[in-house]
Amino acid sequence: MKKISLIAILFLGCMYNCVAQNDANAIDSKQVTGVDQFVGVQLNGLIRQVFNFNNSTASTIVSPYLLTYNINSKRTGWGLRLGVGYNYTSTASNDGITATTNRQNDLQLRVGIEKAFELGEKWSAGAGIDVVLNTNNDNTTTTVSTAGFGDTTTTANKAVGSSYGGGPMGWLRYAITPRVLIGTEASFYYTTGMQKSTIDITTDPNGNGAFSTTETTSSPKTSAGTFTLPVAFYLIVKF
Repeated sequence: MKKISLIAILFLGCMYNCVAQNDANAIDSKQVTGVDQFVGVQLNGLIRQVFNFNNSTASTIVSPYLLTYNINSKRTGWGLRLGVGYNYTSTASNDGITATTNRQNDLQLRVGIEKAFELGEKWSAGAGIDVVLNTNNDNTTTTVSTAGFGDTTTTANKAVGSSYGGGPMGWLRYAITPRVLIGTEASFYYTTGMQKSTIDITTDPNGNGAFSTTETTSSPKTSAGTFTLPVAFYLIVKF
């Protein structure tokens, strides 16, 4: 009987200790407040410059989002994410016969929600869903002059379009320090939109100002499902 009583007392003591620990953990979990903020910049351009052993200029497919921002709850891991990519280029050339100007103005934007998970002391991961928007406004003008005849032909190409959609995504990060991380991500986005293309060909056969213009337009609808592999790397700072 004494043995049974002793065992019962020990069992109740262990149960009380476990319950107390669980209550303490629950209280600690509820006491965790605030958010973590992350700002990332894509590293692929720098990596190609540093490790370009074969001097190849071939382009590498990477994520179009140069800058990223995430804000997550410290207690639940839920948060918001933002990605922005912008490209503007303007070039001009003239060899005395052919004059060419080219302007590109492209924007990529994504907004989404995500859930972050701690995988260990150094590793973390996340998954979520994004809404994406892409726009472009590209113009190329080429003027060809025939020496000695005064003939000129100008071809103007204009492409304006937009697409929107979304899909799931996931990311993986490694903490170099508590504030500096390296990360990569993968996603599958389905987008649909329209691309309007206009080609104007203007000729001045004799160089006397008697211009003649022919215009061709097309507005095809586009749709695509794109799976982006985790080949884009980000340097991320945690605040």
